Amino acid sequence: MKLFDAHCHLQDDALFPDLGNVMLRAAAAGVEKIAVCLDFSKPLKKEDEFFQGLEKSEAIYSMIGIHPWFVGCRAGAVTPPESAIMDRGCNWRERFQRLEKLLLDFPMVGIGETGLDFQEKFTNRAEQEASFAAHLDLACELNRPIAVHCVKAWGRLIEILREHPAPRVLLHAFGGAPELIPELIELNCWFSFCGNVTNPNAKRVRASAAAVPAARLLIETDSPDFPPAGCELPNEPANLIHVARAVAELRGVSVEAFAEATFLNAIQVFGAI
Repeated sequence: MKLFDAHCHLQDDALFPDLGNVMLRAAAAGVEKIAVCLDFSKPLKKEDEFFQGLEKSEAIYSMIGIHPWFVGCRAGAVTPPESAIMDRGCNWRERFQRLEKLLLDFPMVGIGETGLDFQEKFTNRAEQEASFAAHLDLACELNRPIAVHCVKAWGRLIEILREHPAPRVLLHAFGGAPELIPELIELNCWFSFCGNVTNPNAKRVRASAAAVPAARLLIETDSPDFPPAGCELPNEPANLIHVARAVAELRGVSVEAFAEATFLNAIQVFGAI
């Protein structure tokens, strides 16, 4: 049985210092491919170091983008300190120009994560929308997959996807209602589920995981966050098997068949081999 972790952050401080062992544990758990999203809004020294190393790993599919929390000079939440968030958020358009150049230099790299987060603590909605549209246009221009974050913004997300169509949109840690799925499929979306699907109280997430057509379904860990039930922080790709088992059970299929199907779906989305 082989698994594809469709979204995680191995460069995070919670995982990066022990990256070698994290990768060994992933391989031992059957995780053969991992899509890693690098955050281009952060200081780039460590990101660059990690990114260069990715070119040597056949297990990694790399993506890079500007997270919606960190666009615009008023971006981000109250904590961590607002000044730090603002420092990271400024000049996202300048960073996006550098992102475009990097993606041209590396044709096998995807885009993201980008998207919308309309929780009340974020005050940068206009900047989020502009950044999201720019990422989508770039994905269309370069024919790259794009990883999308969406929280409390499904109506606006659908509007922007209609205005800025992209070829392969991965809705990571999907938390939308089952009723949204048909319309999102029309907009070239795939749906990825993470550790919260193992929580019996996550009724909407579990209903959506059962409702997504098999050809549009993926799984992820979103490491180092969102550990499956019974797993401790930091989360890591080796825990993907728990997500696979939970969704397979919801859909009434064997975990082996489910793992194979989602692996092939991820290959289609990312173009990874």
